[in-house]
Amino acid sequence: MKCAVIGAGAWGTALADLLARNGHDVALWAREPEVVASINASHENEMFLSGAKLHAGVVAHAELASACRDAALILFATPSHVLRSVARSAAPSVGDSATIVVATKGIERETLAIMSEVLTEQFPAHAVVALSGPSFAAEVVARQPTAVVAASAHERAAEMVQRALSGDQFRVYTHDDVIG
Repeated sequence: MKCAVIGAGAWGTALADLLARNGHDVALWAREPEVVASINASHENEMFLSGAKLHAGVVAHAELASACRDAALILFATPSHVLRSVARSAAPSVGDSATIVVATKGIERETLAIMSEVLTEQFPAHAVVALSGPSFAAEVVARQPTAVVAASAHERAAEMVQRALSGDQFRVYTHDDVIG
């Protein structure tokens, strides 16, 4: 499956690596040109996840549209204060059947909306899945045991995210309680 991870900080990079290790084609969008160059040249995000060798299937993109194009799963891992604007910029490149995942934590300061609400507003015709749980990027990329929840009002979308991310060391459980 073609996946896009939007946001190449430590968490987005770790999730992109996980998706690639699970056999998916992964486009990772980074705002910083040096992050794109580092990932594509040495398979390492030297700025945000130094020392972690990434799967060769992770390809970094500087253009948001090229990262999103034809992706069946689009996972947002941007900082909360830019999630809405980045999602708005990505929207024209998101396919009609794409599942939207939010791995960004926090509350939008201006509206007090949680991150899944922000993406539901930006992508009203798409299933939105919130990915959350006690996890650290460095532990995920080091393949340490981790458990998270994929929560959505759309059961099939949550199950698709579960299948895409789950592995021996990374367990994903589904639930319909997005806020809880």
